[in-house]
Amino acid sequence: MHRFFVDYIVNSDEVIIDNINDVNHIKRALRVQIDEKLEICDASEQEYIVSVVSMDEQIICNVIEKRLVSRESDVLVDLYQGLAKGSKMETIIQKSVELGVHNIYPLLTKRVIVKLDNKGEKKKIERWQKIADEAAKQSKRSHIPEVKSMVSIKNLNQALVDYDLVLIAYELESSRSLKEHLVEGVKKVAIIIGPEGGFESEEVETLVNNGAHSVSLGPRILRTETAGIAMLSIIQYAIGDISQ
Repeated sequence: MHRFFVDYIVNSDEVIIDNINDVNHIKRALRVQIDEKLEICDASEQEYIVSVVSMDEQIICNVIEKRLVSRESDVLVDLYQGLAKGSKMETIIQKSVELGVHNIYPLLTKRVIVKLDNKGEKKKIERWQKIADEAAKQSKRSHIPEVKSMVSIKNLNQALVDYDLVLIAYELESSRSLKEHLVEGVKKVAIIIGPEGGFESEEVETLVNNGAHSVSLGPRILRTETAGIAMLSIIQYAIGDISQ
């Protein structure tokens, strides 16, 4: 059953899909018919089964069933991902959404190779957000993760104060493991991943001095497109919902 999101709280027996991209996708790509059923998530992350009753500039549906399901983890995990080359960012975003990431922040560090001007950044963010939207629908998320504007590692300290736990995957870390930090009561986590060339030692030192934890992901060095996905998986298993 195809899944779509509406940006309001459903409080009646009628659901209106008016996002032009969704309307066109339903009518032209999926060729949905009258009386066909869809899954809808609203702004409160509630889930509904609806039946299509009319299709024009809007898709109008009747609510058949409200589902009481929980598809989001109790642990909110944001990913600060060092900007990676080529299609790697697309893979990272897609798989992170499938694993339950809350939001994604493309991160600019000293060793980032990719250089974008304002126009290029806007185009990339739009492309990445579309990938996040599609992955959220495919994996039946109740929340669409937002791909935020790019942030510099120099400006992270203030942004990270609201987290219960801030973790930096650092290839030169040998004494601190990820496992020891995953304890009960942690509800909001930031993961910080470097680009292909890794972090400068000064970048890690500054973050650690401001409360972040540098952790090892084991004896093997992981690529940037693997590290965040691995950390998300481990966190969701240890204190999230994968093990439930």
